[in-house]
Amino acid sequence: MLFTKFFNWRPEPAPPGFGVGKILPRGQASFLSVLILHWMSPLLDVGFSRPLQQDDLWELPAPRLTGATADILETNFYRRCPPEQRPSHLRDQPVNDEKNADAPRPPSEADSDAPSKEKRADESKPRFWRRKPKKRFDSSLFLSIFRTFRLRIFYGGLLKICADTLKTTTPLLTKVILTWLTESYIYYHATDAEKASGLLPIPRGIGYGIGLAFALFAMQEVSSIMTNHAQQTMMGVGLSVRTGIVGAVFRKSLRLSARARVEHTVGQTTTIISTDATRLDRFSMFAHNLWSSPIQIAIGVGLLIENLGYSALVGLGVLVLGFPLQTLLVRVMFTQRKKGVKITDTRVRLSNEVLQGIRLIKYYAWESFYTHQIGRLREREIACVRKTAIARAALIALVTLIPILASVLSFITYALSGHDLNIAIIFSSLQFFNVIRAPLIFFPFVLSALSDALVALKRIGAFLTAEELPEPYAIEAAQKNAVDVDASFVWETVGKVEEAKFDPAVGGGGRGGARGRGRGRGGGRGGGGAGRAKAAKTAKGKPVLPTTNEGDATSGTVSPEPERPFELSHLKFSVPKGAFVAIVGKVGSGKSSILQALIGEMRKTEGAVSFGGTIAYVPQSAWIRNTTLRQNVVFGAEDDEDKFREVISTCSLTHDLEVLPYGEETEIGERGINLSGGQKARVSLARAAYSTADIVLLDDPLSAVDSYVGKAILDECILHGPLAHRTRILVTHALHVLDKTDYIYVMDNGVIKEEGTYATLMKEGVVFSRLMDEYGNLEAEKESAVAKDKKAAVTAEHDETDPKKEQAALMQTEERNTGAVTWDTYAKYLRFAGGLFWAPIIVLLLTLSQGAQVGNNLFLGFWTSRSIAGFEQGQYMAVYAGLGFAVAFFSFATSMIFAFAALSASLNLFKVALAHILRSPTSFFDTTPMGRILSRLVKDQDSLDNELYMTLMQLLSTFTSVLGTVALVFYTFPYLGIIFAPMSVLYYMVSIYYRRTSVETKRLDSLMRSALYSSYTETLTGLATIRAYREQAEAVKQAEHGLDLENRAYLMTISLQQWLALRLDVFGNVLIFGIAIFAAALSVFGQLPQNGGSEQDWRCTVVYIKQLRLLSLSLASSSDFGLVSALTYGRER
Repeated sequence: MLFTKFFNWRPEPAPPGFGVGKILPRGQASFLSVLILHWMSPLLDVGFSRPLQQDDLWELPAPRLTGATADILETNFYRRCPPEQRPSHLRDQPVNDEKNADAPRPPSEADSDAPSKEKRADESKPRFWRRKPKKRFDSSLFLSIFRTFRLRIFYGGLLKICADTLKTTTPLLTKVILTWLTESYIYYHATDAEKASGLLPIPRGIGYGIGLAFALFAMQEVSSIMTNHAQQTMMGVGLSVRTGIVGAVFRKSLRLSARARVEHTVGQTTTIISTDATRLDRFSMFAHNLWSSPIQIAIGVGLLIENLGYSALVGLGVLVLGFPLQTLLVRVMFTQRKKGVKITDTRVRLSNEVLQGIRLIKYYAWESFYTHQIGRLREREIACVRKTAIARAALIALVTLIPILASVLSFITYALSGHDLNIAIIFSSLQFFNVIRAPLIFFPFVLSALSDALVALKRIGAFLTAEELPEPYAIEAAQKNAVDVDASFVWETVGKVEEAKFDPAVGGGGRGGARGRGRGRGGGRGGGGAGRAKAAKTAKGKPVLPTTNEGDATSGTVSPEPERPFELSHLKFSVPKGAFVAIVGKVGSGKSSILQALIGEMRKTEGAVSFGGTIAYVPQSAWIRNTTLRQNVVFGAEDDEDKFREVISTCSLTHDLEVLPYGEETEIGERGINLSGGQKARVSLARAAYSTADIVLLDDPLSAVDSYVGKAILDECILHGPLAHRTRILVTHALHVLDKTDYIYVMDNGVIKEEGTYATLMKEGVVFSRLMDEYGNLEAEKESAVAKDKKAAVTAEHDETDPKKEQAALMQTEERNTGAVTWDTYAKYLRFAGGLFWAPIIVLLLTLSQGAQVGNNLFLGFWTSRSIAGFEQGQYMAVYAGLGFAVAFFSFATSMIFAFAALSASLNLFKVALAHILRSPTSFFDTTPMGRILSRLVKDQDSLDNELYMTLMQLLSTFTSVLGTVALVFYTFPYLGIIFAPMSVLYYMVSIYYRRTSVETKRLDSLMRSALYSSYTETLTGLATIRAYREQAEAVKQAEHGLDLENRAYLMTISLQQWLALRLDVFGNVLIFGIAIFAAALSVFGQLPQNGGSEQDWRCTVVYIKQLRLLSLSLASSSDFGLVSALTYGRER
């Protein structure tokens, strides 16, 4: 069947929707199917017949869903945190129980005044001898993760230790095989007299050798199966860790207080979700190597001492002396990573701010300025990555040199101590050195992943323990008034923000550029367009951006000496149910801040607030979701067609629906970017009108619409329409509506100066009268001007949604290519690195490095057989040691060249992509979600900096190792080379069968992950609206569903990698078996045993080589998609 698939290159395409309604079949598969991962074959068949689609992927079982995973992780983490740092729904959870024995003691024990026996006994000891008191709460995210997934971690560890045990003890069997080969060789060449003397041991027959070959094959195959299942288990743990972290972080982001949102901006939150969670996922694959590698090394050293005696202690001394140097280099990597992460946060924060204010930037032609500023941050970031790469290259050279140097010195010591270089002893010892070498070479990557994970754990832990909003104000349906307020409020601040390089004149209303900066210029929180435009100008002429529309404090441009936070002092008012109340005042008087205080965005410093019903909120700067107009209006409520039509009519949206290409099902774009300001305001008002809220907070919604439209909305929606019988609190500059209100509050500098009915204030109000005199005439002039241009305004607004211009969904679907990444992509990558001249340099260094490794092992065979005429013992030692140093030197040079070329390419790609993005027309930003752009500038750049060059280097190094192995096979056993032809064909067939599906699952994962980040960014910018409507649960539900969809593709990606690994391991193990059989067969005819030993040494490392290659292929493929995306965004638009 497999051959039919490959010779029939056009199989019948599978029907669509293969995975709809189907749960991942692994749980129902047989033991054998699970063992060899055959349960994945149906999906591979579909992927082979046609490109996979999202609905082809199997659904996840309930325990793997985001909701369940995040629930358990949150519970385990917050149990380890002080009660004040826990979410309100987890504050009553017990701190400790029998299932959480590793956690700190419960408060009941810790708070006891009576000292325990242990404490009294401890106090009687000298101070330096006393034990440190155990912390009540350690807030350890690491231990929380371990507790959550401990059973799967233990299972993966058990498989890992069994597989490593088989790998480590394989040289013992090799020693037996080589001893038998040597005895057979000696007996074959012995004279009849020597054979008759009885002094020579009579070797066992060829059947014994074949039996040993079968035993070696069995050990390797069982080890391969266990290794691959251990990797699949831990990669599954990594997926679950990432899922739980992302779910918990997203939930936490909806609960952050205003002060915490200043410190943990949307940019930083996006970085945690996209980068830090991925680093924990990556580390999970290597976690068991932290303890298994030292065990492997210890066992290898013990067996070496058994083999070489005290000569092995010299090599052990080299290994011990190398650890301090490794530790130093890892510390340098950790320090530089920590510095780089801080710069990355600043760059992401500024990038997010630039994208939010892209229209203003284009209006003032500031693209070059911000390209330069972000580029400078990127250069500083790359400088840290470059230092990390230098330390990593030194570490790779060190761990390459240490085992070689240890083996060289051990063999030299063994020879100088009078021992003969016995073939079986030497080559089995060399295998033991390779057993030690494998974890030592791999350990730097483990330590690098560990350093990244530690930084990520610290950042995520700080985020999860950040301050949260207090409980929402109580809703008492039975209370007399709709709103009762007797309290004071203040905007939050955390002081100076690092990396503040620009002028502090950041406007945008309310709190200015960041929370706590004073009143701003726009009044309240939003401030209006005029306030933002004024604030965008500075004395020095440098551009400074406004804040985002939902009050997201993402700006890094905070005043070095922030003003005192704006306060609402001693507010005391009540609003009867069903009343229509207006709040007026000058710009910056605190009108909008009152509404922000009512929805909980300002901190209540004293007093009480209560409501007599639910709340809807219409912000001054409307928050529009990247979905259809209908979904924006319904906003999670029950869908009612008649009610929807009424709301559309009363909010003056009927004509807009008529001209939109798909009516209410038209996708209106991220942040409503494709709607006019008036249309967005009306959609936001329609959302409140459609809701069932009892109290509606209106933050000047009429200011964004024309006067005649405003009058229609006021009359048909607010006064007599769907809002007629609800409590309405209106912040407004439209003074002509005040005579229609029931009550008016006049604000000035955060204080209610006057209050009363319109008639009363006109007669007695001093501040109100001054306000009417100052703004009344301006408003009259404005209305007159608008009336004259009414027809033109209607035409202009309708042109914005001309159906001839809008024939498709407004938001572009991310470009999806099919098939593998092309060679042209890598050629472009090399050009960005500085030119194609890098290619021959890299190939030369890889060839020299591999040649030195092959020569080092092959020369040992020459040494043991004394096959080079005229060579003395010292010369053999010198050449062998020199080849070892050559391997280390070329490894260092290769790593350095790769790093510097790759980082140059990464920096150049970023600069070109950023310049092209900022110079793109506004239509690009209208139709491209911001989260997708940020993903290209953050996640993909992190992949290019830290993953792509490492995996490409591993891939090419492994490829040259395979070539070296093949060359050695042909040199040693030329006839055995014929096995490579059929095995190459099989390898090609299996690889094509795998790659057609794997490439598509990785691409689907990349696309869905990008969409997921866009959704997160959109939600975080609309927190005020979501909180006001109390729709946090719905937002969490949608976000978790999106993550579950992405996880389907990601789980298939990592499972497919192990599917391929199992099958390729069979090929490698067959080669091992074939070599052993050939050696057994030829030994009775006088085959030189050192050739067989050298070949056994190389073939017994084939599994390790293939595992590195598979790791390189899997990680490089995902990084390749980041490269493709970066190149795509580097094209002119």
